[in-house]
Amino acid sequence: MKTLATLIRRELQEHKVGFIYAPFIVTCVLSLMIISVYFGLTDIQTPEFSLTTEIYEDEQALEWMATADSNQITSVIRSGLVVLALPIILTVAIAILAFSLSTFADERKDRTLIFWRSLPVSDLTTVMSKILLITLILPLIVLPNIILLHLISLLSASIFFATNDIVPFGWIWNAYSFTDWFRIIFILWTQSLWSLPLVAWLMFAGAFAKRPIMGALVPIAVVVVLEGVILKTNYILEFIEDRLGFWTSGLPEQNEDLRVVDVSDIYLMFLTQDFWIGITLSALLIGGIVYFRSKNNDYSSE
Repeated sequence: MKTLATLIRRELQEHKVGFIYAPFIVTCVLSLMIISVYFGLTDIQTPEFSLTTEIYEDEQALEWMATADSNQITSVIRSGLVVLALPIILTVAIAILAFSLSTFADERKDRTLIFWRSLPVSDLTTVMSKILLITLILPLIVLPNIILLHLISLLSASIFFATNDIVPFGWIWNAYSFTDWFRIIFILWTQSLWSLPLVAWLMFAGAFAKRPIMGALVPIAVVVVLEGVILKTNYILEFIEDRLGFWTSGLPEQNEDLRVVDVSDIYLMFLTQDFWIGITLSALLIGGIVYFRSKNNDYSSE
């Protein structure tokens, strides 16, 4: 266990720009944007995204705020904060994809595999340290950034509401559930397990292919084309598209429109066939990574 923890700390140290600094910088930028909007310094309106206080000039919106009950307010708060947190999650997701594709390829390319192979650490332990980093540790690192963004957003909105006599300062805080912080971490853990087949595949490509990008893309493209030509189906492509999205896409059909989920919904995910297909595939790929890493004796990668 101590060896595993040391390996995870090593990975964090080597990739702190993508895993630690980048999400924090994005959080700071988003926080400054939100503060600027609520304090009247700017308005952000694009075809894809809008962050403005003009909505509070609508009489219907003001009437709703004056009459909404706690459950309605909580629902709106959750939806808004999930949208705001998406850039942070996307930043970490990009860092994870880059890490997954390069981590085993780089150690062959720069021949550091020779050094790591000289240590009394098994290939399985090394591989699992990287898997645990992505599935367990990174969500814990992302969580403080999301909480910070939540608090700054809610505080800025509360000051704006109070100073403009829209609703009292405590209007938001009375409906905000601080237990949502626990909900968020469980949701992030579930997301990491949902996306694990893609992560494991990229690591697998990096472990065996001399050109990891080609090794990751070409086999998938070939299999997808063959499936379409021979079987007239597109299950593999749909599987990949689902894993690129949020795990709520795997919930039962009647819940597929959920955007803000509760911890209880995770139980529904664990009951689905798609989830366990992904876990089984991930386990097979992890076994393949361990095998190819243990058999790699040329220590080279183009």
